[in-house]
Amino acid sequence: MSAIVTLTVYVVPSRMVVLDANSRPIHGGVLRSLTQGDSLTLYCIASGGRPPPEVSWWKGSKLLSNRSVAVGEDGTLLASHEEGDDVVHTVGVGVGVRYVRTILLIPTLTRDYAHANITCRASNNNITEPLSTTLYLELYTRPASAVIKPPGEPLVEGRQTRLECVASGAYPSATINWEKTKEGRSTLLEATSLRLGEVTSSWLTLVPEASDHGATLTCRAHNPNIPGQATTTSTALQITFAPRVTLRLGYNLETRPVTEGEDVFFECKVASNPPPTTTRWYKDGVEVVHDLRGGVLVSGHNLVLQMVRRTSAGNYTCAATNTLATSSSNTMTLTIKYLPVCEGGPQTVTVAEGEDVRLTCRVDAKPEDDLRFTWYFNNTLDTVEVERHRIQVRKGFSFLDYTPRSSRDYGILSCWATNTVGTQADPCQFTVLEAGPPERVEDCELVNHTGGTLEVVCSPGGDGGLPQWFVGRVYDASTHTLLDTLEESHPRFQVSGLTPGQDYLITITAINQKGASQPEEIDAIRLKVAEKRMGEVSSGGVSPLVGVFLGLVGGFVGLLLLGVSLTLLRTYRCRCLQLGESRGGEGVVGDVVGPSSPTTKTGPTTPTHHSQADPRAGPDVLISANSDRVSASSSTPRVRVVSSYCDDPDDDDTTQSRALTALWPSRMSSSV
Repeated sequence: MSAIVTLTVYVVPSRMVVLDANSRPIHGGVLRSLTQGDSLTLYCIASGGRPPPEVSWWKGSKLLSNRSVAVGEDGTLLASHEEGDDVVHTVGVGVGVRYVRTILLIPTLTRDYAHANITCRASNNNITEPLSTTLYLELYTRPASAVIKPPGEPLVEGRQTRLECVASGAYPSATINWEKTKEGRSTLLEATSLRLGEVTSSWLTLVPEASDHGATLTCRAHNPNIPGQATTTSTALQITFAPRVTLRLGYNLETRPVTEGEDVFFECKVASNPPPTTTRWYKDGVEVVHDLRGGVLVSGHNLVLQMVRRTSAGNYTCAATNTLATSSSNTMTLTIKYLPVCEGGPQTVTVAEGEDVRLTCRVDAKPEDDLRFTWYFNNTLDTVEVERHRIQVRKGFSFLDYTPRSSRDYGILSCWATNTVGTQADPCQFTVLEAGPPERVEDCELVNHTGGTLEVVCSPGGDGGLPQWFVGRVYDASTHTLLDTLEESHPRFQVSGLTPGQDYLITITAINQKGASQPEEIDAIRLKVAEKRMGEVSSGGVSPLVGVFLGLVGGFVGLLLLGVSLTLLRTYRCRCLQLGESRGGEGVVGDVVGPSSPTTKTGPTTPTHHSQADPRAGPDVLISANSDRVSASSSTPRVRVVSSYCDDPDDDDTTQSRALTALWPSRMSSSV
C-alpha cells in the first residue's frame, strides 16, 4: 500500500525595508516633519519568501494599502495586484521572485495621523507571524479651535478688563497672538500665555477707549512649524462710553464766510454707547430753543438758523447726554459779515470859531480790516464832500479834525463807511454848533425852610453846548454883604448857619467854559424862629387827654377868678368911686382900675403895653390885635368904664358881669 504525500514548504520573507517617495530608506521607525495637509508616499519592499508574500500597509486594524508588484530576479515584473482586485495579473515569466513592493499613497494627511503608527506587513502563509515593520508619524497639526471667552461684565471706557483666548488641537501646542483692528489699521497687543499639552490659553489685559467701540479684536492661534496657516477667531468690541460730540457747519459753509441774511446749518455728530437720550444747543453759554417765528429750527442733531443777523454771531456748542454722562462738543465760532453800522447815535458838538474839534466816526462792521470812509458836510446852503487827505482811517473807525472858520462852517457832518459787503445804510452824524455861555436857571423855589437852614432848587437852562456847573451866592439883604459861595454840578443848594429873623438874598448863576449866565435872584428870605417853634410844637404830637385836662383846669380857674372879682367889687365899690373922682384915673391898681399906691403891686398878670410895635421884636413875641387896641387907648376911657360901673345905682350882678366882660378880653390878650 502506498501513499502520496504532498509536502508544501513555505519560505517566509527574509527582509523588509521602507522607502520614502524619493526611494530613501527610513530608519529608526519614525517618520518626522510631516505637516497636516501634506501628501505621503511610502514604499514597503519585502524580499525572499516562497511563495511570494503579500505586502500590505495597516493603521491599526485598518488596511491602508495592498497595491503590490512582484519583481523577478532578473528585474522583470512578474505580477501586480491592485488594491481591490482579486486577481493577480501576470506580467511576465521569470526564474524566481526577487522582491514584492507595495506602495502607500495618502493624498492629504489629516490630524487623524497625528501620533499614529502605520505598519507594513509581509505574509505568505497563515501559519507563521507575518514579517512587519512599524513607523511612528510625527505630524505637525494646526489648532483645531480658538475661542475668545466673553468677559464677565460690560467693557467700560477707562475701566481695566481681562480677556481670555483658548486654542486647542495643535501639535506642538499653538502660539497665540492678539490683534486689534480699527479703521483698517491693525495693532498687535501684548498678552501672557500658558501651554498645557495641545491646549494654549492666553490672557489680554485691556483698558478700553471710546475709539475702540466697534473695533475688531482677533485671537490668532498658529503652529510655528506650519508657516502661513493659523486658526483665528474675532469679536467686535462693545465699549460703553460717555458721548463724544463733534460740532461742524454745513458742508456748503465750511469754506466760505457767512453773510447777513443767509441760512446757516449746524450738525452735531454724536458717538455714544448707549445712544444719547437728549441733545441740546447753546450759543455763548445760553441754551438755544426752537423758535419758528425767530427762524431758529432745532431738530435733534441739527440746528438751522434762517436769515441770520449780526446778533446770530457767537460761539456755538452742542451737548449730548446718555446714561453715563453729559458731554459738550467743540466750540464753533460763527462769524457773520454785515454792513457797517454806526456805534452810538447822532452826536452834537459845540465849538467856537477858530477852535479845533476831533470827530470820531466809529462803526461796527464785519469785516473791518478794509473799511473805506467818506465824509460829507451839509448846511442850509449846500452839501460838499470832505477832502480825503483830511480824513484819517484806522481799524474800525475814522476821525476828522474840524475847525469852523465862519458861521457857514456850522452844520451837519455825515460819515459813511464801506466794506466788502457794501455801504452802511445810515451814516454817523455830527451836528456842529457854535459854543456860547449857558442860559440862566429858572423855576427856582424853596423846598426846605426850617430853622437856620434852607434849600433852593432850580431848573437848568441851556448849557450853551458845553458842560456847565452852578454857583450859588448868599448875601445879607440889608447890607448886600456876601456871606457864602456854593458850587454844585446841579442847581440845588442847601444853605445852613443862617440867623433867624434876618433877610437874605440868594443868586444862582450857570457857568461853562465860555462864560456865565445872568444870575437868578431870590429876594428877602426871612427865617422866623416863631414859625420854627410852632412847627416843633405842632410836630410834637400832643395827646387829646392833655387837652381835656387843660380845659378843665382853665374852666375851674376862670370860675375862681370870677368869684374873687365879684367879692372885690362889692368891698371896694365906694372907694373906687372916690378914688376915681379925686385921681382922674391915674393908674390901674391890681386887677381893677384905681390910683397907684405903695401898697399895691403889679401882679404877674399885669399887661405890659407898648406905644407901637417894635420892628426889631423877634418872632418869639406875638402881639395880638386886642393887646394893641388896649395899649393904644388912654387911661381915661378905662376910668370911664370903671366910673360908669361904680356909678351904677342898682349895684346888681348883671352890671358887674358886664363890667368884667369888658375887662376880660384885654387881660387874656396881654397874657399870651
